[in-house]
Amino acid sequence: MKKFKFRLEAILKIRKLKEEQCKLEIGRLQVQINNIDNEINQHHKGIQQSYESHEQGLDSGIIGRELHFHPYFIQGKKAHISRLEEHKSHLKEDIERKYKELSQLRADVKVMEKLKEKEKTGYYKKIQKKQYEELEEQIQNWRSFVS
Repeated sequence: MKKFKFRLEAILKIRKLKEEQCKLEIGRLQVQINNIDNEINQHHKGIQQSYESHEQGLDSGIIGRELHFHPYFIQGKKAHISRLEEHKSHLKEDIERKYKELSQLRADVKVMEKLKEKEKTGYYKKIQKKQYEELEEQIQNWRSFVS
């Protein structure tokens, strides 16, 4: 008996590969967002530590330059945080686009898999029908031989 071979197997493999690549890209973008979140948290901690050290400095005596520098330091940190937030929002938009692309790729793969399953079922039905015909023919030959 000849083994079933799907004629569009190469296309199915390519579509599955594209789906996997899309999933990997989404994962990469999510890792970048997590890294940005960690960096934002570090900057917030840095701002908090700066305020704490600034207050300690006021209690123990602080140089005028340090007093003058503190607002610029905070302003720079906040500006960097806002740039990171903007980059994060762009990455989230990219993820949304990738999810839409992934849903389309999944639909394409499902269509191909259903087509493959349909052809496979038809193939095995055809083989089974042929086997039943051959069996029926052998039974007829045997009956004619016995009579």
